[in-house]
Amino acid sequence: MENENKKLTPLKFLPDAVEMPWGSVEYKLADLGFVDSTACEGWLKGNTLSDIMQTYLERVVGETSFEWYGTQFPVLVKRLNVKGRTSLHVTADDEAAEQRYDAFGKTALWYVEKAGADATLYLGFKKPVTAEQFFKACQDGSVEKLLHGVKPKAGEWYLITPGLVHAAKDVTLLEVAEASELWFRLYDWGIQDRELHLEEAFDLIDFGGCPVGAGHDGTVGAGHDGKMAGKNEVVTPQFTVHKIALTQALKSTRDEDDTFLIYICTKGAAVVQADKVNYALKEGELVLVPAEVNEFFLLPDAPGTELLEVRMDPRQDDDIVSEEVDGGED
Repeated sequence: MENENKKLTPLKFLPDAVEMPWGSVEYKLADLGFVDSTACEGWLKGNTLSDIMQTYLERVVGETSFEWYGTQFPVLVKRLNVKGRTSLHVTADDEAAEQRYDAFGKTALWYVEKAGADATLYLGFKKPVTAEQFFKACQDGSVEKLLHGVKPKAGEWYLITPGLVHAAKDVTLLEVAEASELWFRLYDWGIQDRELHLEEAFDLIDFGGCPVGAGHDGTVGAGHDGKMAGKNEVVTPQFTVHKIALTQALKSTRDEDDTFLIYICTKGAAVVQADKVNYALKEGELVLVPAEVNEFFLLPDAPGTELLEVRMDPRQDDDIVSEEVDGGED
């Protein structure tokens, strides 16, 4: 890649859409092998995220991320346009994924963009169930009676943790997650032509009740409705997401801040300004600010602008992360 010593700038990427039986998945930022986002502006236009990572390494993500994930960009962002109902899934944690599949596990945050009249999120079980009860329900088609259903509203968010069985219906979700599509399909609502992974993933399932999630105001904890009360921030070992109501210009100056920053516009419009260059951010778009960009401004460009900021904070020494990631689809 040319200009290896040239200073990095904020990056925007082309979306990559995949049609699904229940709607579509739009990958907005992903370095997964089978999906590799392409830069669409600036002097790196036309280069894929994986190529950029291979060349610029910690200059893109920061030393903390590079130490854990190497040349793998550590998070993905995608939109789930769910017109029907997704199959019921579960994901593995980093330890199990590393030991069994040499892959990343998957923790995800679902931000609700739109909720239809029949919108439902299935998040864990209404009450603790036995493995035998769940297996039988999967065989006789009565799974929904066991599941904890939530009626989501636009602007809420929910944390999808490893072990939590989950599915979505009639809703548009923005997903921020570990850079992994390692998941297991447990139940498919009567559809016969897609592979199930029930036996393979059985020991990964949390059969307890009272799911853990996140709510419209953000922090993580336990709640009977799947939502949480607290501040506008969700913190996991894999990523941190902060909700910003952008009512005035904000200046960001890097001191000891050693991380990439992703800004996703969920309402209104904004401008990211770095080195006197403006990068427009319309509703639904995102921009990646590399760790090397030391100073920039966030400017509102419409009333009521809201952003999600995604970053990676220092991880604990006992966190387990693999060096490779497997691909897949929802």
